[in-house]
Amino acid sequence: MSEIADLIGQASAGKARAVVLIEGDEYLARTSARELAEAIVPSRERALNLIVLDAAAGAREIASHLVTVGMFAAPKVIVVEGADAFAEEVDAERELTRVRELWQARRQRDAARRLLKLVRPAGWGAADVALGSKTGASAAKWRKDVGAAPDESDKGWLRELSSWALAQNVVAPPDDLDVLVQAVERGLPPKTHLILVAESLPPKHPLVRLAQDKGAHVRRRAERRGRTIDTLDISPLVADELGPLKKRLARDAELELKNRLGDDLRLIASELRKLALYTGDRAQITREDVEAVVAPIREEEFFALAEAIGEGDVAKALQLFADELRRKANASAVALPFLGGVELGYNEFQAKLFPALETELSAKKQKVPHPFAAWLGYKRARRRPRASWRRALIRCAEVDFDLKNGADPRLSMERLLLEVCGK
Repeated sequence: MSEIADLIGQASAGKARAVVLIEGDEYLARTSARELAEAIVPSRERALNLIVLDAAAGAREIASHLVTVGMFAAPKVIVVEGADAFAEEVDAERELTRVRELWQARRQRDAARRLLKLVRPAGWGAADVALGSKTGASAAKWRKDVGAAPDESDKGWLRELSSWALAQNVVAPPDDLDVLVQAVERGLPPKTHLILVAESLPPKHPLVRLAQDKGAHVRRRAERRGRTIDTLDISPLVADELGPLKKRLARDAELELKNRLGDDLRLIASELRKLALYTGDRAQITREDVEAVVAPIREEEFFALAEAIGEGDVAKALQLFADELRRKANASAVALPFLGGVELGYNEFQAKLFPALETELSAKKQKVPHPFAAWLGYKRARRRPRASWRRALIRCAEVDFDLKNGADPRLSMERLLLEVCGK
């Protein structure tokens, strides 16, 4: 496994690898790909010899760029972002997020092709993706047929994308990954390089084998040693953003930053740059700086809280509640999700029960949980009798009433957690 710093050093010395696959967190992987590409292609030649594509362009179009000899003698690099699209099974939630980002970045063709490829197995076309229109599928149908559902806030741009794709006659690219693999295996033109960016690909995927055989495979990921946000390791990101500026991030400032922002690395990087400007000539960024500059936007990790309750782990539940108190100073904002019923396999649960749950919550304008998270909660609920969950729900209603009538939020919620966890 190569390190990105080594690859950039080799590229700067004129010894760049022909094929590089960078896997990991979207922000870190994409940033590393751009840095590597810029180390290969001189700045004066980048307008013509540095080409950035989304994988939605399709393997055939990417291959055509690779086999076309550069106009000048300088090195040529093709950067392919979102290579996860070439996996046989894709994460529908992640793909939908990527489509949203592409559309907001005004990369309409890439966004349309990527979305149409996502919905193609369901037999959908451009007209079907216009959420909320007469021809568009409902959110429940999205979840059932595609595996992910857009939010209500997505209606506007999805309708725009649908109309644009219909007007431009855009279709999903064919599944012809072999064309790309064969083009690389035959040998690329001199000084031509391929950089692939993906969050995650199966270990035996053709692109993984191709990178390992023809070049290098790199992972750029912020490791998380536990479930809570304080275990997220952002040291590589801090080094990238603050190292060149000769600044440091205090330990308590790092914890406060993660508590306020969560694990959105792109946002963390942006706030680090803002903090660097705010601190001026000071070498260290303190917790007070973070509190002064960074707005708290992270939502509490309700999945971890629900899991702690389901396992009866009162210590973890209280710790998560304390974390939320530090961030919001509002104990009554903590919600405890409870699920009950008989245990089902994930596929059966998703097919038979989840669409009804989604329809009910959508009608009430409540947030719909991810189906896999809901299923895990469903399984945990099976370990305790229904009577226990009925009592817990009653106590939740009673505490809710007490809070609305002036009861102490922290004391009430801590007592509730103790009772629900059976302590």
